Amino acid sequence: MKYLNNFIKALLFTGLLATIVVAEDKFIQSSNKNLAVVYTFDKENDKEFNSFLENDLKQIGFYVNDAHKRVNDVYEKKFGSTSLETLGFSPILNESVVRPLLTKDPRLGGFSPMNLVHYRKKSDKKTVITHLTAEAILDILEIDDAEIKESYIASFKSLDALIEEKFGAKKSYLPLVGLTKDRMMNFEIAFEEPEDMDELLNEFRDNFEYAFLTKDYIIAGFYDIKGSFNSDDEVMDGFASFWSYSLCHLAFSYAVFDGDNAIPEAGIFAPCSVYMYIKEGENKLVIGMPTLRTWAVALGITDREKLKKIVQLDEEIQEIFKSLGGVAVANGNPLL
Repeated sequence: MKYLNNFIKALLFTGLLATIVVAEDKFIQSSNKNLAVVYTFDKENDKEFNSFLENDLKQIGFYVNDAHKRVNDVYEKKFGSTSLETLGFSPILNESVVRPLLTKDPRLGGFSPMNLVHYRKKSDKKTVITHLTAEAILDILEIDDAEIKESYIASFKSLDALIEEKFGAKKSYLPLVGLTKDRMMNFEIAFEEPEDMDELLNEFRDNFEYAFLTKDYIIAGFYDIKGSFNSDDEVMDGFASFWSYSLCHLAFSYAVFDGDNAIPEAGIFAPCSVYMYIKEGENKLVIGMPTLRTWAVALGITDREKLKKIVQLDEEIQEIFKSLGGVAVANGNPLL
């Protein structure tokens, strides 16, 4: 009976998702069962976590970029209430590992940086540290290169080992419910050979930021992956530029992570990393990011209002890219 009930729940979920999200979406099962690793604590550890971000992560090559602490305070001020005692987003990146991998498959930029989430609900007072598993990220991005997988997965093992060493905790996993057929949105923008590439990039970035800001999005971070201030080494040969934006929509994030039927663990997907690059010798800007539909299926979100907002933002983001001159292309390693 237990297995029958689970099967019925799965059918109901996939049916609801197909109705609300998109009729042609496929509910794809992955051989990887774990979406995120979850560390749970019976008490608050905010000071220790902040020290971990500022000091300990560097020991294993991870850098924090544009951390956002106590997002719950922003929610309470903006929307009048919060169900969270704390919520922090810390985009992190292991540059020495990820940079070489991006030169093999730039799609890894869809989670570069990726979010280390720290939250505590008022209802149970348990503190949680959580992040996506490397395997789930690779599944979402549809990266199956054996060398990339080996190196990327190994870097997450060092991250988890350090968390366990510094904090100790009850460790569990958030299940990967499923995958959509279309997990990524990919665009290309062709341009004429500029006299000054820096001027062209600055103009595009201004237009990009303005286009999203006027639609009530927040530019929550910018990461110059190729030209990082963390190292003076020449890296990413063959790329003229490679960077990512952290994109956030405050009302959407409140509706999903907080408010009614709060899902703060969904913050593992936030802020959205939008990667962009130009290869040397090419007059083409390449853009990619995971779809928000990916969130819905991977997490098994069934709340109808949340699903409607996910559909709305997915469509709106793609329209903004098109308004900037983007032409949609299929997902795949663009270097092959």
